[in-house]
Amino acid sequence: MKLAAEIELPFSEFWELTPYEFNLKVESYRKRRKEEVKEKIALEYLNAMWTIQWLGKKSQHPKPLKEILDTIDKPKKIMSDEDMLKQVMVLNKLFGGEVKLVKPKNIM
Repeated sequence: MKLAAEIELPFSEFWELTPYEFNLKVESYRKRRKEEVKEKIALEYLNAMWTIQWLGKKSQHPKPLKEILDTIDKPKKIMSDEDMLKQVMVLNKLFGGEVKLVKPKNIM
């Protein structure tokens, strides 16, 4: 029911739908929202291109629009614990900290 509210489906209509029909409504809503996001990004991209063309330098041009839109559908890569530790160590060094590796003490 919470999902029905999120997709702005009237509750009276929600109770009349089968689970299959409700699932179709949810999928179409998500697809429509994804397309709206892509459209907004494309408009912002074109706006930026026009601004750069008139005011900016050639080196300030953004990545091609197709590259940007393709990243929307890509699944996010999940970092492993080792990858996170390496990233933290790099950021620590970058901001002037020092990296100390500490061995765990034996409890017994």
